[in-house]
Amino acid sequence: MTTRQSQEEVEAWLLLANLQLTPRLLTALLKRFQFSPQLALAASDAEREDIPGWLSRHTMRLHDPANRVTEKQRQWLQEHPLRILLVSDSDYPPLLREIHDPPPFLFVYGSYTALDHLAVGIVGSRRGTPYGKGVAEKMAKELTERGVTIVSGGASGIDTSAHRGALAGGGRTVAVLGCGVDVCYPKENAALFKQIAANGALLSEFALGSEPEFWRFPQRNRIVSGMSLGLLIVEAPKSSGALITARLAGEHGRTLMVIPGNIDRPMSVGSNELLREGAVPILSTEDILYALQLVPVPSQKAQQFQLGLEEAPTVPAALPPPYLNDLSPQTAQILQRLSNTPKHLDNLAQECGLDSSQMGVELTLMELSGLVSRLPGNSWIRVP
Repeated sequence: MTTRQSQEEVEAWLLLANLQLTPRLLTALLKRFQFSPQLALAASDAEREDIPGWLSRHTMRLHDPANRVTEKQRQWLQEHPLRILLVSDSDYPPLLREIHDPPPFLFVYGSYTALDHLAVGIVGSRRGTPYGKGVAEKMAKELTERGVTIVSGGASGIDTSAHRGALAGGGRTVAVLGCGVDVCYPKENAALFKQIAANGALLSEFALGSEPEFWRFPQRNRIVSGMSLGLLIVEAPKSSGALITARLAGEHGRTLMVIPGNIDRPMSVGSNELLREGAVPILSTEDILYALQLVPVPSQKAQQFQLGLEEAPTVPAALPPPYLNDLSPQTAQILQRLSNTPKHLDNLAQECGLDSSQMGVELTLMELSGLVSRLPGNSWIRVP
């Protein structure tokens, strides 16, 4: 068990997940009771009646013994480390928090940290061609070599290739599941999921033991899109579930990117239509970095290859630029806390002891001076 949450608290979160409430209703319930699952469950029926959207069927569901935490769930909790990532936690995906229906909490098997906020989603068909799988793996590998976390859905085909590429690049990857984090779907990905949990996370809003029912996957897709700076589509036929994720990416204001496909192949019909509608065509990893306004960081493994070294050369830590001495103390402090890795405004404000509105003003003035650059999702980098 995680040290941050007691067994009792984790079981309370799990019981709430067993109720299968919508994210909005679950959020409304938790807001009423100070985001305490124990208080929400201990409240009287009368105290819950005026919660927006709460109906008598929800009360019946709450009292139904079938929704209690099972012994099987308890046993899994005893044998595996599980974290409940709350929407109020500092390392909750900041971009996901901005969508209209973010999950109020997520089950995390593995590790999810603020480093994973720099994430790109890669999705596509479950029946991807060898070409599509190869492209997804190559793009994911090269992105992780540049410090980007790869987010996908853990499904067969393109998703699996994206996760494998991230692992091959020595980077981090997150699989957002349409089932419980303890359920292996598809079965053939059992070994892959173990690797993902060791080098990233298996993540789900669904309770332990939740089976991969059809309706869960579109709901899962909004998390893949919501937590990513941009979404790359690799091979999507006309009826692909990846197109649902693409539509959600548009609603979330994410940069939608597509690998162009053969116009004669059914596997490329959906993705090519996205290009016709204005998605960004991607021919290389550098295209992705450019589309997302990320500063390309040289690939460590590419340097090793070019220099013929068995180990990468040691690079000294960067020193603060001399011009910091000519700036106000506050501006210098902000610049010292920024790098070419995006940092969300709220996190930066907390580090500098400012409120978010003050930080927004400071960053806007610094942007006009050419010192910093704004990225999608209200994240910022220092201009080199």
